[in-house]
Amino acid sequence: MRLKITLQRALTQRRDAAEKICLPVDEVHIWSAGLRVGGAALCTCWDLLSPEEMRVALCHRFAKDRREFVVTRALLRQILAHYAGRTTADLCFDSDASGKPVLRGTQSLHFSVSHSRDLALLAIAHSQVGIDVEYIQTIVLQEIIIEQCFARAEQSHLQALPAEARAVALYRCWTQKEAVLKALGVGLLYPPRHVNVLADGRKSHVVSALGRNWLVRQVAAPVGYAAAVAIEKPNCRLRWRHWRLARFPKQRSTCAPVCGRLEP
Repeated sequence: MRLKITLQRALTQRRDAAEKICLPVDEVHIWSAGLRVGGAALCTCWDLLSPEEMRVALCHRFAKDRREFVVTRALLRQILAHYAGRTTADLCFDSDASGKPVLRGTQSLHFSVSHSRDLALLAIAHSQVGIDVEYIQTIVLQEIIIEQCFARAEQSHLQALPAEARAVALYRCWTQKEAVLKALGVGLLYPPRHVNVLADGRKSHVVSALGRNWLVRQVAAPVGYAAAVAIEKPNCRLRWRHWRLARFPKQRSTCAPVCGRLEP
């Protein structure tokens, strides 16, 4: 499936209610964002976070992990503000019964976010949705991972592939599997090998897990990445958008004392 890439203008400022973006019930919007930012842009992202998010960011030991967390949360807040018609500061997050993050006060807006090696993807829909992106690496322990995390049919398929093709296939299979688990809200607490996503090369197919059916699709991603989305409603169209950090008026940044620790 070919996804239309639409470059969006910079999103609105934090202190004003965001101009609302229309999300038809038969669409899933997928946003992409690069996470390699620094300097003033990183401080802008920091200023968008809640006090709790700031505390979580500072718990990350490595600067790269802190940066990716800060920018991903800013991405989430700025974009969701446009769908909810609120300011980024007014957004509050809760957890549902399974522990999945939900936006407080908006029952019909569902989202899922994933990031890996300087790339973040965010899926937004009116029904349950899960998204996952992974940077493809050559894994030394491929055989162990295949045996522990994949169903027997998936194992046979992966082990039959040439070594040079196995890593890509493994990541494509894994992102589809994790997208389903994230859509369900169970994450890796549910054994991944119990979710069979083998699809005979098709880009979209239906996967059954925990008594529910999910439409799983590969998502277009930059070279070197694999990505997938799991959608509760099977007839939804995907729309692809790109996020750019909004530029704010110059003001004193609350991240000044920690900006040095947030640099990449």
